[in-house]
Order: sequence, then C-alpha cells, then structure tokens
Amino acid sequence: MCRGIAWDFTQLSRIVGVLHEYRVGRAANGMTLFWQIDEAGHVRTGKMMRYREDGHRDRESRYGFDWVHSALDRHHHPLFDSEKQEAVPTLFGMHLLNTYGRADVHIVESEKTALLMAIAYGNNDQHVWMACGGLEMLSRQRLAPIISQRRRIVLFPDRDGIDKWRAKAENLRYDLLTLNTDPVTRWWSEADGPKADIADVVVRMTNEHEAKPSDAAIQKLMEQLDLLPNI
Repeated sequence: MCRGIAWDFTQLSRIVGVLHEYRVGRAANGMTLFWQIDEAGHVRTGKMMRYREDGHRDRESRYGFDWVHSALDRHHHPLFDSEKQEAVPTLFGMHLLNTYGRADVHIVESEKTALLMAIAYGNNDQHVWMACGGLEMLSRQRLAPIISQRRRIVLFPDRDGIDKWRAKAENLRYDLLTLNTDPVTRWWSEADGPKADIADVVVRMTNEHEAKPSDAAIQKLMEQLDLLPNI
C-alpha cells in the first residue's frame, strides 16, 4: 500500500502506528483485513480485500473481496449465525471517536484511502480519517454516532462520486456537514485518472515534490541526516 510513495520522515514514522490504530490485519488467505469496530469498541464485521503488488485492488481475482461475517456463515462457524445475528456495518475507523474526542471527522470512500490520509496528515485532536467503504455506503445510519456527538463532518468524495455525495449531503440535512471537492477538482491532474480520490492526488503531489526538491527540502534532509558541514 505504501510502496513507491515518497513519504517524508514524519510520515514514514506514522505507518506502523496507523496500521495498529485502525487494527488492520491479514486474513489466513492473504487478504488485507479491515475490521469495522464501532464507537463502543464492538467488532461489527470485517472487510477482506486482495491487493496487487502495486497497491491497487485485485479486481481480476475471483476471490478478491469478502466479508468476515459471510465467511464465518459459509463455514458454519459458531461466532456468526445468520439465522440469529445480523451484521450491521459501521464506518471504518469509527472506534477512533473515543481516541480523538474533539476531532472533526473526515470521511472518504475506501479504507485504503483513509489509511493513506492518516499517514500523510495524521489523526489528531483537529481531525480523524474514516471510510464508509464505498460510494453507496454513506448513510445517516452509519453517521449517527458522529451526528449524536455534534461533530463536524467533512466529506471527501472520489472524483466520479461528487454529484452523488453532494446529493447525499443535502438529503442528510446535518448543519455541521460539508463537502470538500478541492482535492479532486482544483488539485486534480489528468495523471490521477477520472476516478481519482484524495489519496491518489496527495500521493502524486508528494512524489512530484520529491522528484523536484526545493532548496528548503534539501536543507531539511541534510539536517535530518546530519550532513551539514561543521563550521
């Protein structure tokens, strides 16, 4: 996921912590496991995704996507019985409401995007990154714990989902909710693709900056590596 990205030292130092913070795991079949943990700390389910070596989702594989509750049900595991239980999804990262008690909630589509943004900018008392899991998965039910706490919510739609999320935002009628399309409009480049999300744009800009470092960037790097000449 992070391979080939020109993260700076601060961002590199966040990677392990971010994966731990979101409880990202690896399933026995090698798929990446994104647990959905609610604001009370209860595991609702988990989404399993298979990625290629380049970090993009493996859409050609027959078994590139699955849900933990579905897998348990297929194997008749006692942890989940579809006749007695119902899997109620929540936002990926919802459990972080307790960690960042005052933070605005920044919501993107995919779990991978939320992780990349948390690595790029960090989670802190000002903002925390979450994902709804797909274009159609944004709803008042999933946002309810955030709305009940009167948190500010900022939606960052993918480029091809702007109109749909704008309509959803209007229908939600929550006065502390805003839609930010700047990353996939003002900052967007054709190289990002027609379906780019905020992480695609940020990663591209990060790599471009690294390819053409400024004098200030070179100075900072020399200081961090203790390469400045002794005077």
